Amino acid sequence: MRRMVSYGHSWVDGDGASADGTCLAALVAARLGLELDNRGVGGSSSTGTAALVRQDTPPPAVLYLVMTGLNDLRLGGGSPSSLQQYEDALRTIFGAVRQASPEALVVALAQPHLLDFSLHAPHNRGSNALVDTYNLTLRRIAAAHRGVVVVEPDGWDAASMLDADTVHPNDAGHSCLARAAVVAVTAAWQ
Repeated sequence: MRRMVSYGHSWVDGDGASADGTCLAALVAARLGLELDNRGVGGSSSTGTAALVRQDTPPPAVLYLVMTGLNDLRLGGGSPSSLQQYEDALRTIFGAVRQASPEALVVALAQPHLLDFSLHAPHNRGSNALVDTYNLTLRRIAAAHRGVVVVEPDGWDAASMLDADTVHPNDAGHSCLARAAVVAVTAAWQ
């Protein structure tokens, strides 16, 4: 069976979903008929994900799903060094998956907005303006890597798609993200 490997923070890991099968990575793999190898790690930063792909070479796959950066901006705030580390981590992640499977598609999910960044210290330094800055950086770095598609989830509504903790998507949020990824993959594979 063809494989999808996913990397990233708690949203990829499935936090906020009511069951394993309702998390975004599982939904994408199921809808595309792919075997899922989910390597998402709750609480991870982009540098943590970059370290993961350096320590454990990504397995071959037809599709890689990547979503990272939220914890970087929530912890680092507007720090230029935090943004630079994010850029460097993206280059490492995209380079590693490209080396593992040169012809694979890489879907990088842009981070949707949250409602409230004030909770969960010390991860309370973010803002939606920083989300936008990080997403611009993601688009710029992705454009320099062949086969990487940045996906913006259409119809995202933070008021109805976030869990009560205000940080993680609920089932509706996971479904919205998965739907956007599946549409992008289907278009790219046609």
